[in-house]
Amino acid sequence: MSLTTSSGFRMIRALTVVSLLCGMLIVAADVNTRGRIRHNQEIIMRESVAQLLPGIRKQVIYGMQPSGDLTILSGVQGDAPRLFAGYGGGGRFLGVVIETSDRGYADVISAMYAYDPDKQVITGFKVVDMRETPGLGSRIGSDTEFASNFKALDASEDHPIATVKHGAKKNPWEIDAISGATISSRAVGRMLQKSVQSVAPVVARNLDRIKRGE
Repeated sequence: MSLTTSSGFRMIRALTVVSLLCGMLIVAADVNTRGRIRHNQEIIMRESVAQLLPGIRKQVIYGMQPSGDLTILSGVQGDAPRLFAGYGGGGRFLGVVIETSDRGYADVISAMYAYDPDKQVITGFKVVDMRETPGLGSRIGSDTEFASNFKALDASEDHPIATVKHGAKKNPWEIDAISGATISSRAVGRMLQKSVQSVAPVVARNLDRIKRGE
């Protein structure tokens, strides 16, 4: 074997060892980071639910299966769509919080909203993640006037939720858009309508069980 060939084998062996070590380090870092990210996500979700359901003392997280059945989850893990049920003092049922998202002006807007299944109204809305234009579309997450749309937004089957031009709201199922942020405002209306249309029947079907927290 020539000196050149021997050196080549040593270089390949060294590179193989280095590659294996790097792979092991990447896997270890990923496992540790994933756990922390999941923990932080759970904290954010639970805090958001508490903000949307004032007076909450207990939360139960349900995973929604394709069949329409619900599975109680121990945390925010899993790929199934989730809904969060909240309970106040004495186990009094406060409502559910549902995750939703839709394409806005710049990117996907992710949000959560509180829903009262007995009255079929949305009672709160919170943006979880967005990249909308600062000072314009981003106001969907901070504008108090826009937030007032969701104190008792009609989410019944009688009328679809719709976003209207700023100042033109006349009906309880309409969302008064933010002036200069029409696209982002309309995205909120779309995401809520699509979500209620698909999730409300699941909640209604399992409502007795949800109210018991089972």
